[in-house]
Amino acid sequence: MSIRKKSISLACGVATILGIIGAPSASASTVVPADYLWGSYIQGATVGFQSRRWEDAAYSEIFLLGCEDARSVTVQMRMDVNNAPDKGYDEKTFTACFGTDWSQGEWDNLPDTSTNSSSYFFQITAIGNTSQVDVGAVCVDDTWNDYPLRQIEKSCGMW
Repeated sequence: MSIRKKSISLACGVATILGIIGAPSASASTVVPADYLWGSYIQGATVGFQSRRWEDAAYSEIFLLGCEDARSVTVQMRMDVNNAPDKGYDEKTFTACFGTDWSQGEWDNLPDTSTNSSSYFFQITAIGNTSQVDVGAVCVDDTWNDYPLRQIEKSCGMW
């Protein structure tokens, strides 16, 4: 793991601990680790890379931070359909994560996968200016309630 990834991981972990300790006991914007389905990172991904799968009931959101080795990364939300071709949804191009900001992509009105033995994943469909990309932090959210983007570190720093 690179020093940059270790630094991001450490910062996210500290932010998670501080966020939980300093969180108010009752508030509409309180963020807890359970607010996100999962957090991870991507290393050396090329076009065609597929994320892990998750179930969803209408809405999915992907956050990326610490993107390196490219200028942009385009992902497509896909439904892994058992015994049939996968179904593709809109593509989103992420660019802010190549600086110091989070990049965010949302998909709405998705079919509920909990009732049809399917699952969602994202697939990299394009990488700007190179053949591979590293992403220091990936968060997947399936809640309609959007939390302040600055608080993602507190709830997605799980790696």
